[in-house]
Amino acid sequence: MRAAARAILSLLLVLSLVLTGWSGWQLLSNWPAAALTEKAADRIAADLSVALARAGQAGDLDARLAALLDETPRNWTAISAIEGEMTRQGHPPPSDLAARRDQLYAADHGAAARVRACAACAFDLRRCTLENAALCGLPALMTPLPDIAGLGRAGHAFATGGEIDEVDLVLSAVGLGAAALVVPSGGSSAAVKAGAASLRLARAMGRLPAGLTRVLSRAAREGFDWGGIAGARSAQDIAALARPAELRPALNLLEDGGRLRRALGPAAALHVLSHAEDATELKRLAMIADAAPARTVAGLETLGKSRFLRLATRLSNRALHLAAGLAGLAAALAGLFANAITTGLLRGLRRVARG
Repeated sequence: MRAAARAILSLLLVLSLVLTGWSGWQLLSNWPAAALTEKAADRIAADLSVALARAGQAGDLDARLAALLDETPRNWTAISAIEGEMTRQGHPPPSDLAARRDQLYAADHGAAARVRACAACAFDLRRCTLENAALCGLPALMTPLPDIAGLGRAGHAFATGGEIDEVDLVLSAVGLGAAALVVPSGGSSAAVKAGAASLRLARAMGRLPAGLTRVLSRAAREGFDWGGIAGARSAQDIAALARPAELRPALNLLEDGGRLRRALGPAAALHVLSHAEDATELKRLAMIADAAPARTVAGLETLGKSRFLRLATRLSNRALHLAAGLAGLAAALAGLFANAITTGLLRGLRRVARG
């Protein structure tokens, strides 16, 4: 009987080792992407709803609203999102906080304040509020004019030996050639164009994260055959110069930026975009925005970025297989150890009985 038990435990140990080794190799070969998989949109929305409900019960919404009102300049996009979530939960802010909010809103949105804000924005986009930038800057960037100007600046710099702005160059090239570049690969040219405009504005405002800038810079260096740019006369000519494999990461990034704008609107998209440290984070932010647009900004502000981004993913089947393999391995080792201890004790008892 004990021999059969040892044989079964040994077989379980071998199977666990094989399963654990195979799952571990698959995970390590594509770490960390293989450990996580995307959630369905309805699951993201449900999990975000639960997390925000708990935050409301814990007083986190009140605390975040108070903190946002203390900032200078105040981010009314985020403030409005927190207030909207409070309304959805039937939880208005305390009377003193509501009175303070109304006072500050009047101060920031009076006629004189608006004139000062617009003047500052016209002089330096880095001093723009999100609302002013989205209202005044983004519509113009959706036209071909900034893209044409960007290619012109790059051409002049190339001809005179000046420094070429790589990010401006790739945003201009993609903006002009979006339809020809994206449609053959099954993407959305409108989303790419909107994303290019949003990222251009974010960069002008000093809100474009370094990780996204690196993706665009690499696309500028490797994504086009710039030797033929002088002969380009149309969007199709620009698309013909593209190297699709090298350009794909930048197109994906811009499409995710466009998804943010479509789901959230210009100002909220700029706010959320600035939190994406790399293309993976931007993709997850866009997934959550698609799943729960009305609650995205409130969730990001209240839960914090790390916790918020975890809403978009779950453990992959490979990770679950590895966990199951480790559990089986631990159980087999524990069983063999227990069997050895039991056998040793019985032998000792028999020797004592004989003696």
